[in-house]
Amino acid sequence: MKRKMLLIITTILTACIVLGSCVARVDATPNNRQVILIAIDGLSFSDLEKWRSYPQMQKWLSTAAYGALTVRTPGPRSAENAFLQMGSGGQALYTPRSGTAYSHWERLGSGETALERSRQWGVAVTAEAAIYFPGMYRLLGENAGKPYTQQIGLLGSTLARNGLRVAVYGNDDYGSTTHRPAVLMAMDQRGTVPGGDVSARTNVKAADYPYGIRSNYEFFASMLQQEKAPGLTVVELSDLARLYRQREFMSEQRFTRQYDRVLADLDRFLGTVLQAKRANQFIMVVSPAVNPAAQANKSLLLPIMQWRSTDSGGLFSLTTRQAGLVNGLDILPTIFAWLSLPMPEKAVGHVIKVAKQDPLSLPGLLSKVQQIDRIYQNRSPVLYTYALIHIAVLLLALAAWLWQKRQSSAGFSSIQRVIRVMLLSMLLYPVLFLVEPLLKWQVPPAIVIGMVVITALTVAVATERSGFVRLLLGVSALTVAGLLLDGFGGGVMLSRSYLGYDPVIGARFYGLGNEYEGVLIGASILFVAALHDWWHARSLPTVWCRLLAVAVLGVVLLYLALPSLGADAGGFLAGIFGFGIAIARLWGWAVGKRGIFMSVGVLAGGLAVLIAVNGLSAQPLTHVGVVAQQILSGDWTEVGHMLQRKAEMNLRLIRVSAWGKVFAVALVTICILTLRSERFMQRLASRYPHTVKGFAGIAAASLAGLVLNDSGIITAATSILFLVIPALYAALCTEAIKADRST
Repeated sequence: MKRKMLLIITTILTACIVLGSCVARVDATPNNRQVILIAIDGLSFSDLEKWRSYPQMQKWLSTAAYGALTVRTPGPRSAENAFLQMGSGGQALYTPRSGTAYSHWERLGSGETALERSRQWGVAVTAEAAIYFPGMYRLLGENAGKPYTQQIGLLGSTLARNGLRVAVYGNDDYGSTTHRPAVLMAMDQRGTVPGGDVSARTNVKAADYPYGIRSNYEFFASMLQQEKAPGLTVVELSDLARLYRQREFMSEQRFTRQYDRVLADLDRFLGTVLQAKRANQFIMVVSPAVNPAAQANKSLLLPIMQWRSTDSGGLFSLTTRQAGLVNGLDILPTIFAWLSLPMPEKAVGHVIKVAKQDPLSLPGLLSKVQQIDRIYQNRSPVLYTYALIHIAVLLLALAAWLWQKRQSSAGFSSIQRVIRVMLLSMLLYPVLFLVEPLLKWQVPPAIVIGMVVITALTVAVATERSGFVRLLLGVSALTVAGLLLDGFGGGVMLSRSYLGYDPVIGARFYGLGNEYEGVLIGASILFVAALHDWWHARSLPTVWCRLLAVAVLGVVLLYLALPSLGADAGGFLAGIFGFGIAIARLWGWAVGKRGIFMSVGVLAGGLAVLIAVNGLSAQPLTHVGVVAQQILSGDWTEVGHMLQRKAEMNLRLIRVSAWGKVFAVALVTICILTLRSERFMQRLASRYPHTVKGFAGIAAASLAGLVLNDSGIITAATSILFLVIPALYAALCTEAIKADRST
């Protein structure tokens, strides 16, 4: 009897252990998890501000995680390109000639079904799929040979290989146009989606709605309830986009009434979906492209909301490292993480999470979006005017210098002084643009530029008699200190400056941008060079001057190199090159013919340092770390694509950017100052030898920045200004320099 009881107890315990392990495996695997992605075409942040006052949004926003999505693609900001990026985890370009998607039974214009058309073109060989994108091979062909590795269909194919279901419901059809962009996200590499329906029957007739149709919300809600299998379900809602397409034909009163109706429909549907949400479901609401009104207003960031756990607040991604801001490349890793799938090798985004260390309220997010919109809306006119002022003043100063031999009147001397003040004021622009965001004002670009110019001129007038070297020392020290203090403090001012980076453009989200990269390098070299002249004029011990110079340049390089700070590989390499040339000239090192080999060695050593720093950093891989990883793994195809992209970007900017014109004017000015018969630069070197020797380092850093950055012309232009402006300033006050003994 005891043996039987012992056997029964052992059996029961064994069964419990086995069942428990099975349950644990079920919970730890993606077999019971679903992702529901609701794509609302045309939704902008101005729409979200209105929508959040509706009852269901009021109820559910408190449990949501929210953020702004930025999508940078090789083509226009369209829903097609956004969906392609979300589904491929990388760059891809949609072309209209590729066509659109259809449910398998739909008949095309020539009479055959989508399935039959796909078979004719060799896209599909079975009737298993519910949706076909017949133009898949056309799309793949038009992305071949581009400077990126396209992975179109990566999301759908990966889910299929792991036995997970994919379905797409809804469309953006309007009038006689068939438009189903959401399929581009969910399809596999054959251009097929196993489940769903994108046909016209996913809309219902509604005479009062744009184009006489309305999204079939009841059908979508029913399908979501029926989708029990683990995987991804995409629902495309397009009533808002259709409404905005017809806005120009409506009275404002009619648009307002219809707008309220569409938002109410969306509100009820979202409430239905969230009310029925199961614990294993992750619900994401995202806009693939804003409406035409938001585009015209240059408000291009896309709303994104998530419901997957009890966590709420601002979203965060290691791609952007900014609370409330995430990237389109992060969508695929986020879906994979919820479904417990490993990240594909070439996917470069990161998982979207809730910002814990820097919590952000919804009003805070809306305020941040407004700040980012302000920079994007005004950045082009501000930077164009900024560059134009430099070009005009440089040309004016050069003309005055060339003409000064023929003029000796008191009036001409006054003109020269005015131009000198204008030159000196331009050296103050970068630091004034850095602190401008502290005002937190919302004013037109003309007022911002006017404030900067007037403030700079006022300071220049008050300080211009301080002595040439003192002026250069003070301006460069102020610039370097301002950038480093802000950079080591998190880059709050830099991230909101017109000379900083723009998240809407999406080239950079943290660290140091190209404009301030050139400013920091040029100002650092000018500071060290002027410091040597100031130091030697007082006969102080040279060793302390050199130690201070090395310390300053070392801190600058540290800031540029660290992924958690400047994260600027091109700037670090350009800085090493320029700083090395400057130090060699200032300290009288004879470089000779070995200079080329030493330069190559310096750059190679700098590259090795970058690879080591990125490899040892606790921060996630920056683009430098990714490239280093590719080099070490022998992935030369991706390295080649990266180099091609950088070269193409740089050449395009040289042709069309105002910075290219600034750099050209600066080069011409330097050549005239150096080669003209008076040999002004040689005479200036006899009075201020160290400052002029520092000019060689600035020139070297400028040229290195031009070659080593994808937007190198910007770095080259902003750094070389710290050479040409002081040189022209000195050229227009030769007599004052001769009389200046205090330096």
